[in-house]
Amino acid sequence: MSATSPSSPMTQFTKAALVALTLLFVGLKTSLLAQADTLPKDSPFFTKEGPWGRLQCYYFYLEAPDSVVSRTPTPDTQTRWRIPEAELTAFENLISLTELPDELVSALFNPRNIIRRSGTANLFPSARLIESLSAKDRKQVYETLARYPSNEYYEYPIVFAGGSVEAWARDSGLRQELVAAISLLSYQRGEALAFSDIPVLLGLAESNAEALFIKKKLTRTRTIIARLEVNKDSPVQDMLDYWATGLNLRRKELEPLFQATAAAPGIGHIDLLHMLPALPRKLIYTYPSDEFTTHIRFPDCHWTTLNFFNFTAQDYYLDSHLASSAVIEDFQQVSPPFRFGDVLMFINASGNAFHSCIYVADDLVYTKNGANPLVPWTLMELKDMHSMYNLDLGKGVILGYRHKEGRLEPADVPPVTAPVSPSSRNASR
Repeated sequence: MSATSPSSPMTQFTKAALVALTLLFVGLKTSLLAQADTLPKDSPFFTKEGPWGRLQCYYFYLEAPDSVVSRTPTPDTQTRWRIPEAELTAFENLISLTELPDELVSALFNPRNIIRRSGTANLFPSARLIESLSAKDRKQVYETLARYPSNEYYEYPIVFAGGSVEAWARDSGLRQELVAAISLLSYQRGEALAFSDIPVLLGLAESNAEALFIKKKLTRTRTIIARLEVNKDSPVQDMLDYWATGLNLRRKELEPLFQATAAAPGIGHIDLLHMLPALPRKLIYTYPSDEFTTHIRFPDCHWTTLNFFNFTAQDYYLDSHLASSAVIEDFQQVSPPFRFGDVLMFINASGNAFHSCIYVADDLVYTKNGANPLVPWTLMELKDMHSMYNLDLGKGVILGYRHKEGRLEPADVPPVTAPVSPSSRNASR
């Protein structure tokens, strides 16, 4: 990756747009000061009280370590849109209905600028064209690109949990102009705020070192640290029943810790990490290690959920067909309220489970959002996952599943529905 050359299309964007982006950032900063209450707070928040007790939670941001970032290729600075040739006319009609200047549209569809290969037309929009898309047009165009194969930045965009680029970029070290560019080029993806123009952003790098710095910062992922309140007034036995899943799993390990914490003045909390089984306790807040490079693919959401209670990971869950069989054979559907360790399946209208996660407590879930090696295992709020997967949900639903060995009350059993089939499609961030 090198800085943009004077003759490149990015130069025009850099000279013409960076001044505007700087002014935009100043305006954004002023707006943020006036609307500070709308930003996610650094102070802790509390979950609702329930059979789990009450959890005190903190937001923070993870970034992939250099060792993980360095083993993934740095994207090109030239944006590429891959359109199936059978859809090219429809896509050209879509672009013609946007507010883009005619000269930019003509250049995009000039036959001399299109590379056709294996039934796919490769289009190369200029940075100026991308900058010129209105918010409405960007949303529509990018949603269309997401439906075509191999447009990974649009199918799996960066999604800003909480809906704020500024909160995501705070303390990141990114230049103000870069933050302004991200804000300008972000768009609504369902209920979430998303960003797909990674090549454009990398093209604004002033050096190779900054390009690599941007690449690392784009792995920033908001997650949560949580502490369980435990004191002399806590219903310790009821809480132990919840965290032991009703099967006394790890109860002998947890009970001395709960009792000692409840009896000791001035402690009052147990880190949620202690509630997790061995494998998720090892993986949470980390990125896939080098050992996974020898596997058929990196761990995804289904591998994560189906291995939740396993002491040793079963890697055959990387195969979507075997993951599907495991759900059908070993789990039963349950209705809310869910319990710790239940699997939540995001089901689309076709009956495919394109995402899954583990229910923890209240609105908290344990998840890995995709097989991307730059995506960590995290603790998230279910409401953020609703926003992240809104487009895919459509007419779909979220269904709960519990292992057949788990305790099942009569009220937990929902009406019988067709079995679900996990698919490998899930978001990258």
